[in-house]
Amino acid sequence: MGIVKCVASGGKGGVGKSTITVLTARASAALGIRIGVVDLALGNPSTSLVLLGEVPRHTLATYVIGASRLSEAVHVVATEHGPIYLVPSGRGDLALINTYGGLAEGLSEVVDYLVNRVGVDYVLIDFPAFEPEVDELFSNALRVCDVIYPICTQDPGSLIAMRNLVTFVRRSSLKLGKPLINMFREALGRQWVDAFGKLIGTEPSIVHYDPWVIRWVHDGAGYYGVGVKEALTYILKHVLE
Repeated sequence: MGIVKCVASGGKGGVGKSTITVLTARASAALGIRIGVVDLALGNPSTSLVLLGEVPRHTLATYVIGASRLSEAVHVVATEHGPIYLVPSGRGDLALINTYGGLAEGLSEVVDYLVNRVGVDYVLIDFPAFEPEVDELFSNALRVCDVIYPICTQDPGSLIAMRNLVTFVRRSSLKLGKPLINMFREALGRQWVDAFGKLIGTEPSIVHYDPWVIRWVHDGAGYYGVGVKEALTYILKHVLE
């Protein structure tokens, strides 16, 4: 069982990585699982904004460049079920990292701190869209993870991005978690599931499009629509295995 998990989509953005990350964090707290979340989407801090409501002064990047202490970069997000330990991203953080470097080393230190000092059961890393084999910065960061969970949508570009990500994961001898087609629309055809399975050799899970999922992301409550049930089932069965 891997401690460090990550959610990634290859070079395609807007597939719901942050949605799955926040839902996983909320589900973990409700189950009494201590979880650390690292928002690696430098410059596009969706996960951080949902969980904190603002972009904080101390972030992953300010720690990596030596402008913050590690204890300052870890923010405790209170929920009614328990805390979430968040290392956030901020706008402009990618420019800081590109200028000063040190992301892979700093990320490893953050993970070690969350596991050995904070005592979390899991660390979940929310990756930005990036092209494996091309973007060395995030490809190196991906190697910190024990398990990679690929997420895509019913879009040709997303399928290609997923194939490239899965190829990189396997070539790098990293562990591949159960892939997910998010925001699935039955009207577009189940052929997408078959195409996905043939393309990468693994049948994905499905989360149908459901506006109630967004309500769950923001406040952890709402109607249990089919998408909510599928998302929580995927998280409990695969991400929190």
